[in-house]
Amino acid sequence: MNLNDALEEALLESDVPVITDYEFFRLGARLHAEGVWKGTTLSRLPSDWDHDRMRNAQRRLRSRQAIAPDADFKHGMWRVVQSSRAGSAEEIASIADPFCYVSHLSAMERYGLTDRSPEALHLSTPWRPIWNRMRDERVAADAPDRPGIAPSLVRPGFKAKVRRRPVVVHETRHPATPTGISGELTRITDIGRTFADMVDTPALCGGIRHVLEVWENNAANWSNAIIAGVDGLDSKIAKVRAGYILTERLGIDNDHIRKWEAAAQRGGSRKLDPDGAYASVFSERWMLSINA
Repeated sequence: MNLNDALEEALLESDVPVITDYEFFRLGARLHAEGVWKGTTLSRLPSDWDHDRMRNAQRRLRSRQAIAPDADFKHGMWRVVQSSRAGSAEEIASIADPFCYVSHLSAMERYGLTDRSPEALHLSTPWRPIWNRMRDERVAADAPDRPGIAPSLVRPGFKAKVRRRPVVVHETRHPATPTGISGELTRITDIGRTFADMVDTPALCGGIRHVLEVWENNAANWSNAIIAGVDGLDSKIAKVRAGYILTERLGIDNDHIRKWEAAAQRGGSRKLDPDGAYASVFSERWMLSINA
């Protein structure tokens, strides 16, 4: 058995629907360093594993029809032809961009908080300087003794559709710490951050009226998670809107929520619905125009 044989078997055993250049390189580097696969010593090992040898291995696996370029991406993404899983748009996107995650209305749908089925998949990814820092940290952790050897961990440019589903990518300066979904490689905002995003950017979550409906139907079951999610989002307006909805619409109040009153701004023009006209109906406690 040679290195290419081992690469092919390892890909099939991992049962991933796709693999990036970066992860392909890491897999090859591990097999090359160990020199064995399932107890069998690998024959004709190259003297080193580098970018050129990775490309040679990919060409050989393509000729065997073990991998193929993924048509939904311009480069750097390979479909594992014999994988038992095709992968959803959410999972493929999460593999392509290691720091993106399902968010907003798509996260609401996944948690069963909305009866809407958005045509587009909503994803969030960190603002580029934050993404670059996270990339550098990931690369340093993955290959501390081989800096600069692996292909760059590249931020993908998503096409208009992934797996025939429209994709909308939101860049955020306050990325969430997403959670995984069992049995998939998909990442998603946790339930508290999902609620927090609703009041921070309601337009991305079906609009403020839909957000109010979702909160009124579900927030009481998730109040502790919501408080943690709102606290974790560096947004004063999210605290004000969440505080108003919890206290004045749902009757939920505690010392932690009361701390959010410090985010209220007297004399400002803050509105419950950021896209609606200013209304004279006003919450004195939260200094918020109740325009919805």
